[in-house]
Amino acid sequence: MGQIWDFLIVQPIALLLRSLYQLTSNYGVSIILFAVVAKLALLWFAYKGKRGMLQQQRLAPKVQELQKKFGKDKQKLQQEQAKLYQAEGVSMFGGCIWMFIPFPIIIALYGAVRQPLTYIMQLSKEAVEKISEVLEIEAGAGFYNELTVANMLGDPVSLAKAQGVVSEALHPVNFNFLGVNLAEVPNFTSLIVLIPLISAGASFLSSWLTQKFSGRPPAAGNSMMMMYLLGPGISLWIGFTLPAALGIYWIAQSVFQIPQEYFLTKHFNKVLDAEDAQKAEREERRKAAEAAQKEEDRQRRAERIAAQNQKHKPKRYKLQNKPPAPKEDKEEE
Repeated sequence: MGQIWDFLIVQPIALLLRSLYQLTSNYGVSIILFAVVAKLALLWFAYKGKRGMLQQQRLAPKVQELQKKFGKDKQKLQQEQAKLYQAEGVSMFGGCIWMFIPFPIIIALYGAVRQPLTYIMQLSKEAVEKISEVLEIEAGAGFYNELTVANMLGDPVSLAKAQGVVSEALHPVNFNFLGVNLAEVPNFTSLIVLIPLISAGASFLSSWLTQKFSGRPPAAGNSMMMMYLLGPGISLWIGFTLPAALGIYWIAQSVFQIPQEYFLTKHFNKVLDAEDAQKAEREERRKAAEAAQKEEDRQRRAERIAAQNQKHKPKRYKLQNKPPAPKEDKEEE
């Protein structure tokens, strides 16, 4: 399974990152360009996810009504919610399932930046071991610290030593970006600590603006707090446990997320407003048709009742050859 993951996911991503580095000769810029490519590649998933999320937000008032009505009966509540989502043509998981698609890319990118000799410089395992030995880099728990070796290859003397023990041509990577070594794990001893902090701030800003763009009232209580802190918390954890290159990627992702969310939200609000207007129009026509049908049924019932009453009404017979009334005698003069 690990070899399949490495072949299908990690190596293609590493190849793309290597190509971007060869194009720009700047490790930080290649990471930012990689974030752009990733955004474009995942745009369709973001498109689907944004539509599902906005649809769920519009159904929130109806869901709350169901919760008030069937709050004590969990099974009935789930059934009614499923009926509501099915009637509205909305997937219950359509807004969140697409959020997990980018994580394999992040994990694969971690593998690439964590092992630059293997994935970016395309060196074999044997070559990595020989270079580590000649540069006197000790293995820790059976795993060679490739970041340390990659940094040392920036020194001409170390590069010459390494080149003498391997047949492959070595093309070291310059990890410096704006005066920061992106191969280092951030700590509080240098300015590199700003990368995870900026990353967390950018993630928070992206989440906050996304909520503002939606035009919907924010979730209350713990759900709102989780929404605002989940992204920044993950980016902060990544920033202080992985090479700084991942922090640059996370910052770029958050920055590019803002215009993407703005335009997608604006687009889908128009689309969903039009769909809601059509649904309301169809509902009005349905109600009008039902009212007309009820009125027609009422008139028919009234006519049927009137006909039945007329049929059972007692007949009145006229007397024939009625004798003439007796004439009064005229008074004699």
